[in-house]
Amino acid sequence: MAAELVLLGTAGAPLPVAGRAGICSALVVDGRIFLVDCGRGAPSAFADAGLDFGRLEAVFVTHLHADHVGDLPGMLLYGWGVRTRDDGPAPPVRVYGPSRPAALPAGDAAFHRQTLIHPELPAPGTTDLVGHILAGYAYHLNVMPLDARMPDAGALVRATDITIPPPAGDVPGVPAVVFDDGIVRVTAVAVTHGHAVPALAYRFDTPYGAVAFSGDTTVNEDLIALARGADILVHQVADLDYLKRHGSDEAELARMAALLIDVTQVGAVAERAGVRELILSHYLPADPAAVTEAEWVRRGGQGFGGITTAGRDGLRRALPGPKARA
Repeated sequence: MAAELVLLGTAGAPLPVAGRAGICSALVVDGRIFLVDCGRGAPSAFADAGLDFGRLEAVFVTHLHADHVGDLPGMLLYGWGVRTRDDGPAPPVRVYGPSRPAALPAGDAAFHRQTLIHPELPAPGTTDLVGHILAGYAYHLNVMPLDARMPDAGALVRATDITIPPPAGDVPGVPAVVFDDGIVRVTAVAVTHGHAVPALAYRFDTPYGAVAFSGDTTVNEDLIALARGADILVHQVADLDYLKRHGSDEAELARMAALLIDVTQVGAVAERAGVRELILSHYLPADPAAVTEAEWVRRGGQGFGGITTAGRDGLRRALPGPKARA
């Protein structure tokens, strides 16, 4: 009986790089598996980590950029045939994530929309995304059970949209309870990630401790409040100085600063949240050779009195043990 965090992928941005899989984290609680995001390579990393597809219980999506959901279809479909238990089929995988935005965001003079994809529903939410996945793979789902013994495809997945008002200036957001079965409790807040609205951060409270996941965000007061007192904060980091040295101009850097926290800022976030350990992840640049782990830690840990760890694919961290949940 224990809980363990497993980083399955730690790369930022959609472009594949050698040596790092796309963003995906697993929290295993007494054998039950909860995922946060499903980036590139998530199913293979899941298998490499020795995790059981039959025990995948839920996926929590921070936002609907492709680098966070690109391999969600594989996580749902590749393990479908083994989702059985001694007493019958496993329950559906639950997918939680952002709802439809109130409006499709507009661009500006530098970045504007040239083509509107799927004008009937140009800004889908998580439930829409899962429905489109099932529709897109309908041939497989309808034909495969005729040649192999498969669970009922109608019980493959259930999706739930999370509706949280976007940040409103200095007014604190109220965390939403997304999941609570008396053992694992998941809460979420909205965070700031450029035009990606809604974008979410999550906190998991378990009998063994608490883990918070930032998703992609700038410095965010609601995230700091959400993560307060957690054992571990898994936080995205970008090295804007690296991007500047490699050709990004001031306008591009300003746009990036509205999307992502700089590595020099994340230590102060962890300190204010009072977490025990800060684990860096979702790196930009994603190439492991671009910035050393030691440099990520040196800069990311500035202003933080706890433990700073450079996350890497396959990193495992046990939660401290049974404790009273706040």
